[in-house]
Amino acid sequence: MSKTITIDGVAIPFEDGQTIMEAATAAGVYIPHLCHHPEFTPHGSCKLCTVKVNGRICSACTFPAMEGQDVLNNTKEL
Repeated sequence: MSKTITIDGVAIPFEDGQTIMEAATAAGVYIPHLCHHPEFTPHGSCKLCTVKVNGRICSACTFPAMEGQDVLNNTKEL
């Protein structure tokens, strides 16, 4: 059984150790970003990948994907 997070109402599978950004990218879901690059350690400095996770504002490139997360990416506020 695979683990999932929800991004804008869509179930997205993830593997242990993946960030929200990594899970989204692997599933073909675009989260805007500037400083994220898969070959570098994420540091969250540009904040362009800001998402809301269960009501909390986070950087998708640094925040780990965890079962039960409801992620909002495509909103007026963000």
